Amino acid sequence: MTRHSDPYAAAGPETDGRYLRVTLASGTTVRLECTVPLEGVLRLRLADRPGPRPDSPVLVDAPHRPARLRTTGQGVEITGPGVRAYWDRGVRQGFHFGSYHRFSEPEEAIGYFRSGYRPATRHHRSASWVETIHLNPGAAVYGGGESYQGIDLRGRRRSLRNKEENRAAGRDTAYLNVPLLWSDAGWGLFAHTGGPVDADLGATHSEAARIEIHGEDLDLFLISGDAPTILDRYLTLTGRPHPLPDWAFGVWMSRSSYFTAEEMVATVDELRAADCPVDVIHADEWLAGNVLEAAAWTYGPDRRRFPQDWARELARRGVRTSLWINPYVTRGTPLADELIRRGYLIRDPDGAPAPTADNPDSLVVDFTHPEARAWWCERLAATLREEHNSAVLADFGEEIPDDAVFADGSRGSQRRNAYGLLYQNVVREAGLRARAGDFTAIARSGTAGSQRYPAHWAGDMPSSWSGLATTLRAVLSMALSGCSVVTHDAGGYYTPDSYAQAAVVRRKMTPGEVPTDVEPELYARWAQWAAFSPIMRFHGMGRREPTAYPEPFRSAAVAACRLRRRLAPYVAACAARATVDGGLPLLRPMPLAFPGDRCARDAQLQYLLGPDVLVAPLLEPGGRRELYVPAGEWRQLLGDGVLTGPGWQEVRCAPEEFPGYARAGREIGL
Repeated sequence: MTRHSDPYAAAGPETDGRYLRVTLASGTTVRLECTVPLEGVLRLRLADRPGPRPDSPVLVDAPHRPARLRTTGQGVEITGPGVRAYWDRGVRQGFHFGSYHRFSEPEEAIGYFRSGYRPATRHHRSASWVETIHLNPGAAVYGGGESYQGIDLRGRRRSLRNKEENRAAGRDTAYLNVPLLWSDAGWGLFAHTGGPVDADLGATHSEAARIEIHGEDLDLFLISGDAPTILDRYLTLTGRPHPLPDWAFGVWMSRSSYFTAEEMVATVDELRAADCPVDVIHADEWLAGNVLEAAAWTYGPDRRRFPQDWARELARRGVRTSLWINPYVTRGTPLADELIRRGYLIRDPDGAPAPTADNPDSLVVDFTHPEARAWWCERLAATLREEHNSAVLADFGEEIPDDAVFADGSRGSQRRNAYGLLYQNVVREAGLRARAGDFTAIARSGTAGSQRYPAHWAGDMPSSWSGLATTLRAVLSMALSGCSVVTHDAGGYYTPDSYAQAAVVRRKMTPGEVPTDVEPELYARWAQWAAFSPIMRFHGMGRREPTAYPEPFRSAAVAACRLRRRLAPYVAACAARATVDGGLPLLRPMPLAFPGDRCARDAQLQYLLGPDVLVAPLLEPGGRRELYVPAGEWRQLLGDGVLTGPGWQEVRCAPEEFPGYARAGREIGL
């Protein structure tokens, strides 16, 4: 590697007691501001960033507490409460030459980091900061937001760039990416950015992680601790989930879509006749338009299908309603023309309205424009009042083009991932304005800080066994990235046939024509898993009601819904505890629930729901599952089995049984 291609520091470091000064390979000297906002957290921020910093919606608490900087024979020592770091000179154990910083809690080094800067060139379109981290042998790496390939990222590459294309199992792109990466070796790295981050986590070199943060600015948090401590400190910086009303933890029934209010009432009555509870029912196709053909919220409600006060009939049955929304409008419509005239949409560098990166006809509301934000917020609040709905599915928000220009001067490259966070913030404000907090939104896109606005679902996964396993990996990875209330489409979103048929059915929107499309055993097993998820929500291109499926799978799914009704108070109580300092996410993957337990760490496809319910979804036909049983006695909730741990065990479940277990001696309200 030549001097001029090396992005890492070439000389220094030095300090004047206030800033850390490091000279780059290009000869440029940068100053870093070093603070310790929380115990065990070191913040390194570029002091002389060119141009203004756009307002960030990510951080909620990062007090300015300067670190102590002291020159030593080896470099600069950086200390503060729970932090002792050293920015060293010279070479360390075979890495390329440059400067390194060691990060530790007092008396114990936990990580070796190497920092550098890569300017924009004809080979690299944008500038970026590069962090290289030594990976201890045997250590795992977690975080990053959604990961459809598994929770342990060691040995993989991740592109943390929100994308809408995920309609296949096992792919590496994701809707919701979080620039938090952490290891059970005791370190975490959180890049404060709303733009993309590329991570090579031991894929190129087995003992090195290379994290590239795109853009000229650098704002980095190094976090120490075990798994619960790292997540707790991260959530203190970026926010804990707002509380949800208890009804949100009941049974949500949905398909894509019910076409009339009468069809929704008939569906609820059909379920009630089968003694199948339903607390919320959702409609995608409530607008005067087809959401498959125009993925935008351009028009108002279709009053032929959803007349004024249509939701009151469902409310009389004790059922709340949810509606589909998004932050886009369709090019060429009167509404789009009006918003262009007002300047409420994001623009391209030439000043024209900028479409999403994947659809030239979808134009994007600019939530950094105060008047645009206020208009959209009141539009949603008025809808909540007029339609009497208690919830929304806040879809889309991923495909922000890199060259887009926002009203506050920021670019799409800075807002690519953070746009979903801006969107969710205004959705929450509308809910507070219209329903005084008696409101729930489920969103798909987002980034760091999005966990403040629960809940999030894992996107459009196929209705297949592989799709079920992929979805499980996604929600577990979101939980290890700070998202507490995560959910999924019970039954999966689509089969190839139902996706093709949906386009035909939706042109007529005739009730009763949506087919049953999921293999029955798969449907029942997915329904059972949903009962043990933070939110139990059915959704998909075909019918998702238990009454649409044959026995014994119909009865198995109905029984799962009944169990969920009884389990809901426990889930709501655990969710409430996650909103306060020190509270763990509602869904707790095994490395988080049992830090330091190597056997638990290897159980990557199971979790705890709250502290006392063990869940191991069935991922293959036949009802067989091998799971790790933690210490103690665990009693089956769908079935009468009893397991005693610790240790790995195999279980076999009849159609009406499921591997969901309550810790013996703990009160969960059943």
